[in-house]
Amino acid sequence: MIIKQDKKEYDVKDCTYKERRELHRMNAKVWAKGEMDIDSYYLLLERVGEIAGLEAELETMTMSKVDKLLQAIFLEYLNISPKKAGG
Repeated sequence: MIIKQDKKEYDVKDCTYKERRELHRMNAKVWAKGEMDIDSYYLLLERVGEIAGLEAELETMTMSKVDKLLQAIFLEYLNISPKKAGG
């Protein structure tokens, strides 16, 4: 799967049904108390990074760019529109 971010293209591994369910569950934990749990959010992003298989590319990026890319991959994995997700 190709993800376009900041004028670059990233070839990320596809996400299985089981992995999508795992990410969906993790996302529910992020918002379980009605506000964002930042620790749960970063655990979610780390798991997205593991699934995506982009470790070499991520190591060369700033943390804010890593977060932005992982969020874009997460939205694609769960088929969530950025506009509906507030992005």
